[in-house]
Order: sequence, then C-alpha cells, then structure tokens
Amino acid sequence: MTAPLSGVRVVEIGTEIAGPYCTKLLADLGADVIKVEPVAGDPMRRWGQGGVFEYLNAGKRGHTVDPTRDAEITVLLDLVAGADLLVENLAPGTLDKWGCGLDSAGLQRLNPRLAVVRVSPYGQHGPLRDRPSTPLTLQAASGWVNVREFDRPPVQSGARIPEYVAGAYAALAALTALRVAGSDVGRIVEVDLSMLECLISTLPYPMLLAERLKKMGLPTNTKAAPMLGIVRARDGWVGINCLTGQHWMDVCAMVGLPEFEEHQLAIMLGGPERDEFFAKAQPWLDAMTVADIVDLSQAMRIPAAPVTDGATIVECPQYRERDFFIESRLGGADEGRQFRRPGAAFRLAKTPVPEPGPAPAPGSTVPSGWLAPPSAHAQPPVADVALPFAGLKVFDLSTFWAGAYLTCYLGAYGADVVKVESIQRADGHRFSGALLRDGDDWYERGPLWQGTNLNKRDITLDLSSEQGRTLAHALAAEADVVVENFSPRVVEQFGLDYDSLIEINPAVIMVRMPGFGLQGPWRDYVGWALNIEQLAGMSSVTGYPDGPPCNLQGPADPIAGVHAAVALLAALEHRARTGEGQLIEVAQIEAGAAVTAEPVIEAALSGQVRAREGNRQRDHTQGVYPADGDGEWVAVSVRHDADWHALAEAMQRPELREDPRFSTCAARHAHHDDFDAVVAEWMSRQTSDGAVELLCARGVPAECVLTADRMYEVEQLNARGFYQELQHPITGRDRFPGWPFRIDPGPRQHHRTAPPTLGQHNDEVLSRLGLSGAQLSVLREQLVIGDRLLGS
Repeated sequence: MTAPLSGVRVVEIGTEIAGPYCTKLLADLGADVIKVEPVAGDPMRRWGQGGVFEYLNAGKRGHTVDPTRDAEITVLLDLVAGADLLVENLAPGTLDKWGCGLDSAGLQRLNPRLAVVRVSPYGQHGPLRDRPSTPLTLQAASGWVNVREFDRPPVQSGARIPEYVAGAYAALAALTALRVAGSDVGRIVEVDLSMLECLISTLPYPMLLAERLKKMGLPTNTKAAPMLGIVRARDGWVGINCLTGQHWMDVCAMVGLPEFEEHQLAIMLGGPERDEFFAKAQPWLDAMTVADIVDLSQAMRIPAAPVTDGATIVECPQYRERDFFIESRLGGADEGRQFRRPGAAFRLAKTPVPEPGPAPAPGSTVPSGWLAPPSAHAQPPVADVALPFAGLKVFDLSTFWAGAYLTCYLGAYGADVVKVESIQRADGHRFSGALLRDGDDWYERGPLWQGTNLNKRDITLDLSSEQGRTLAHALAAEADVVVENFSPRVVEQFGLDYDSLIEINPAVIMVRMPGFGLQGPWRDYVGWALNIEQLAGMSSVTGYPDGPPCNLQGPADPIAGVHAAVALLAALEHRARTGEGQLIEVAQIEAGAAVTAEPVIEAALSGQVRAREGNRQRDHTQGVYPADGDGEWVAVSVRHDADWHALAEAMQRPELREDPRFSTCAARHAHHDDFDAVVAEWMSRQTSDGAVELLCARGVPAECVLTADRMYEVEQLNARGFYQELQHPITGRDRFPGWPFRIDPGPRQHHRTAPPTLGQHNDEVLSRLGLSGAQLSVLREQLVIGDRLLGS
C-alpha cells in the first residue's frame, strides 16, 4: 500500500513547534522528511522531557549541520537540490545571512522546481517583519488573549496550541505550493506564512461582527460567556454549551430553574441574573457526577462534554474505543521510556497513516543514497497558477464552520464548490449572531456564515423528498470531492454516505468530519466548538491556576478544517497517481487533541498534570498588564537577561538589573509575583501604544491585546493585504479576512466571490443537469428548491 505523499521529499530547517508540526503532518501522509538541526540540537529536545520532540519528529530522518563548516553546508545544499519542498521557520532573513546559497536566488540556481515554505511570526515583509515576539505577545497581537473570567485580566491559551495551529496551516500551504510547483513555472515557488495571520484566521470573524454592531449603534466589545460554559460538578469540571435558545430552555428545565428561561442574554452578558442563576444551579451540579451530567444532557440533546486534562483524556471512552492515543518510546539518553501521545489527526481508508517510526537521534546524518533529482508530481500541471484547484468539483454538504472552512479554501483557489442547503432547514451557521436579526432577510446577514462561505455557489434541495435526493445524487456523481460534517447517520438517511456514493462515483473522495467520529460509544453525541475544546484538553490548560478551565472560544472548527484540507490534498495526490478515491475521516475531537499534545505527553512521562499557568510560561518571565493611559492591556515577555536589562532601562529603574530577585532567569521565575508587581506599576503610568513602542524599540517583546473593534486597523495586516473587500447583494461591501500565507507565483487574491444568498445558484447549477425552466418552476412550487427560508 503506497502512502499518498510517497516520493515527496522534504527538507526541514526548523525548530520549536510550527515548522516541525508542518512536516510531521506531511510525514504522517508518507513524505520523506529530513530534519536539519544545528550541532546543539533543536531546543524542543529539552522541552517536556523530550516527549514533545518525539511526537513532532517521529518518522523523520535527521541531519546535523554546522553552518560554519563548508563540507557540511555542501551536504545540506545537496539535500535541498534533491528535495521537492523546503520548510523553514527561522527568523526572517536567517538563511540569507548564512551566505551559503540558501537565499532565494541561490535556491533558484540549486533547484528551480523547489517549493519553499517560510514560517515566521509576522511574515517575511511588512512593517513588523523583524518585531521581537514570543507566543504570548503573538497571541495578544492576534486577539487570542481574551477575558475568560469576568473579573480577571485577559489570559492566553495554554499548551502552545497556537504554534501547532500555524504548523497545520503551513502544511496546507506546502501541499498547495507543491501543486503549483508541479506545473514547471520555471522558478521556485515561495510561501510566506504569517503566524499572526494564522491565529486571526481561526477566530469567529470578530472584526466582521464588530463592524455590523457598530453600524447598528451597538457596543462592539461587550463581554459575554456561553452558557453554562465550564462548571464544577461533584467530581470535576464539565462543559454545558448552549448553542440555541432551545438548548438554554432545556438546560433550565434540566437543572430545575425554568424561571430563568427568559434571561439567557442577561446571564450571558454578566448581569445580576448571572450570579443568582449560578447560585441556584450549583447545588444541583454539586450533586451530580461529570458522567451523569454528560449522559443526561446528551439524552436531552444538549451539547455537553467532560473537561479532560493530560491524564484523564486517555481514559475517555471515545478516545479509548477509537485507539487514538498510541504508545511511543523516548530516544537519546532516556531511550526506552514509554509514554502516550496523540495519533494521527486524520484517517484515510485506503492509505491509512502507519505507526510512526522513531525521531532522529542527536547528531544524525543522512545516507548519500537519498540524493537524487526531485520526484515527479502526480498532479497534472495547473493551467493557471493563480487557481491551483481549477477543475476540481466539490459537493459541499457541510454545516456550521469546520467543513465549510475547508470548502471555502478550495473555492478560493479555483475549485467549483456547490453548497447544499434547504429552505426547510438552512445551514445552522446562518443563525449565529442573533443580535443581527434585522429585516425579513436576517438569515443572509450573519457575519460568521458569510466569512465561512465565500467562493461558493449555493443551491437548496429538500433532501427529505425523492426529487431532492435524486438531484443530490446527480451532483455527487459528478463530484471529485464530497464534504460533510454532520453527526453520523445524517447523510446515511439520504443515501449520501460513502458506501452509497461509490456505487455512482467510484473515484470520489469523501471527507467526513463528525465532531466525535464515525465510530465509538459517543459517536452520536451532539457538540460544537466548545465541546471539542473541552474534550480535547484545550480548556484544561487555559486559565489561571486558582480558577476554572476556560474556553478558547474559536479555533476548534478551523483547526479541524485545516487538518481535513491537508488530508484531502494528499488524497488527491494519491488519486492522481492511482485513480483511486477514498473516505477521509477527521473527528474534530482528534484534530483538537493533536494540537494539544503537550499535556498528555508530560502527564505520561512525569505522572503529574501540570497546573494551568495563566499568562506565564516556563521559559520566559511574562504577563499581561493594564495600561492606565487608555484602559488597554499590554503583554510583555522577558526571554533572557538582555530583555530584562532593556526593560529595566525602559522603566528607568537601572537598579533592578542587579536586584537579586531578577538578575537571572531562575531568579525572575522564583520571584514572578514581584516581577509582575514591578512591571504592572510601571505599565499603570503608560499608554498601551507608548509602552509597546518603547519596549519593542529596545528589543523586548510587547504587544497590545487586540480587540475586535481594532482588527481592521492593524498596520501589518493592511500592508500584507490580509483583508479583501467584496460586495454582498444584501449587506453591501465588507472586508473579509483572507488566508494566512502568500504563494509566489500563485494565487493573487484570497477570495474569488462574495458569500452567496440562499439558493442563489439554483437555476445555474440545476439547469446544467438538464432541467428545464418549467421543471425548475415545478420544483419551486413543491418547495424542493427555493430562495427564501420557509416561514421567515
């Protein structure tokens, strides 16, 4: 059995997480990855007792290079000359400074068919290109540092999840760039990926929502929390997540408080009713176990899930039944120590991901037999590098965000995406953002739906009718790809499951993205993004040590969508080579757990669950502090002594440089509370922008905490053309966020078309199946198709 990326050769010159996670995903899919390390080794070898390095680099081969030694550089150049793809996540310009022919011009001479992916915090160009940064300051700059408890400062997400997110986008960009490079464009294909843009791309379009609220004269940064959110039960934490008004009413009935049914919005916004509700609900919660609450909630179809941590997640029945976590062994000095780690984030039926091999040992070198001309690409050349997916037909059965995000990406770069809804039951994502329900066409105005459904044609089909199912089967028979992310059994009842589709379209690739997976005891559980965060371990690592686990409120859906897109592009390579389609399953809880690997691995190796860290981090001394001048928050990181000396100078406190509490990294960590007090006192006398400018000028990483109402004002994003303005027939012109990378040569814009209205393309799409105008009119009369939501 041949892996989908078999024959693709990748050189990784990377460190930390983003670059290595990118190439880990490619290695999972069969690419031959050579990891290039300096003599001192990747710092991740020393992080988390080495288990995280093993997870990120399993199955790769290693090569150690000293860039000051000509002989070793010669071998590195030979490796790149024989590669299809080079991935690097060093500081911008680092390879140029090596002066060994790994700059763009040198790579062009060395291997003109090469694709190059460069991952950096802010991108390879723009005014912030060389800005100092850490994961905390990058989260602050992208809107990921949020108020998660009403009465506490905003807090980062834990477990370095954002770096994995950037790595997943890098893998998506890499496979797209390889598609372009296979077209003999006569030059290397370069990808410029911005981690800042990756993080903004995973947010639920807060800038669009803020803009709409502003136009309606409503506040744009109102603090709100989903209900019930994460609450304490008798034996642990549980997430109960109301997505609809019906969910809220069912929760009130479940806990015996029906009198609060009419107060959902006030409770979400933190009004006085909130404290009263929770005071009355807590005795009921205290009397119930987590398992009992989840079982009862799910029986009532209320989205609920346990909040797992690094130890409890491996005992979760759904993960255990699906054999998701796998046993690995450490190499190096700890060789032989076993630990559990996440398995693959995707499951391909015809080309399954094999058990990973070991990570490369320190000081490894690659046998010379690997050196060969670049492999031939399976995909036929694309006619237009600006549209690398042109000719690909996608039948989009998705709902809400995860599946729709995947198809939005394919459509952006040329695929013909036909999205199916119905006038009886439109995509539920249209109903998100209830505050915007103005006018009888309110379901066309939702910014969350619009942002996820660009680049598509929209039709309506009543799949409960025989005519609707017949037309859906006809469209599926023509499709290259079918995508759905409903709960299991939904598409089965319409004859649109994979086994049914291959009877009419044997070469189809079907992507299924159920929240909990297609098999397992929880396969039929209802859930949405917050449930995924809670069950995948994201919530348990986010928040303050003395507070509850906290929701991230955003990234789970696009994380699943990006991983599914990576698997799909690999499966398309396999089909181009063999003619064989297949089923791809991406359980959203598994994609979420794949990017939250660290707590699982560390708990397995140490026997302990690491406490939540708030805004702290084991390598840096850092925090988020209020600036008195404008009421904003500022994130500041001190990475080493040089940062501390520069910070002391900026604060005009030179005596602090030698203060024994702060004079070394270890001392600053030991006296972190004192460090916070000193920085907070100084910050309280500054404006946020002034403090950031002062610190960054001295090389100290610092960023204002970005809020939704200022996301269109970010200088770096505008310089890089991150937003694209499109005209919608009902809501007018809006600036939509794009994709977090630039491919050159390649796509010249992020999006092709504005989000469609309901049933906008019924006649256009269905007439191509041979239906006459009269037949379409009959279908409208019978409510099989239409362009207005029934009952609206």
